Amino acid sequence: MARGRAIAVYAGLALLTIWPAVHLGLVRRYELSAWKLAGWGMYAEPRFGMLGMEVYGRGDAGAALEQLTAPSAEVAEAATVFLERHRWLRRLAQPNALVAAVRRARPQWREVQVVVFRPVLNRQTGMVEMTSVRYEDAR
Repeated sequence: MARGRAIAVYAGLALLTIWPAVHLGLVRRYELSAWKLAGWGMYAEPRFGMLGMEVYGRGDAGAALEQLTAPSAEVAEAATVFLERHRWLRRLAQPNALVAAVRRARPQWREVQVVVFRPVLNRQTGMVEMTSVRYEDAR
C-alpha cells in the first residue's frame, strides 16, 4: 500500500514538473491562452479583456465584401459564443456555428469571412499591437 502511494506521489510530481513545458508548447503551437489549462505562462503574458470581431460576406466571386453590421439575434448569440471560445482556444476555435447562423440570415452570401482582433504584446518591442485571425468559408 505504501509503495502504491509513493508511486502515485512520484507520478504526480513528474506530471507537475513536465506540465509547464507541455503547456508552453500548446500556447506556442496553437496560440492557446496562457491563462488557461493551469499553465504558469499567465505570469508572463498580459491578460487583455478587449476582443473584437467583424463578419463579412459576398454573393458573387467578383463582388466586394459586405460587412454584417446589424446581426440578427441568432447571429449575435452565435458570435458571442464563438468569441468567448476564441478568447481561450484561439486558432483551435472554429466559427462553424457562427458561419451557419450567418448563412441562414444572409442566404445570398456565397462566401463568409470572420475576422477576430485581439491585442498582443510584441516581445521584441514591448509594445501592444493588434493582431487578427481570418476564417474564410465559401460554398
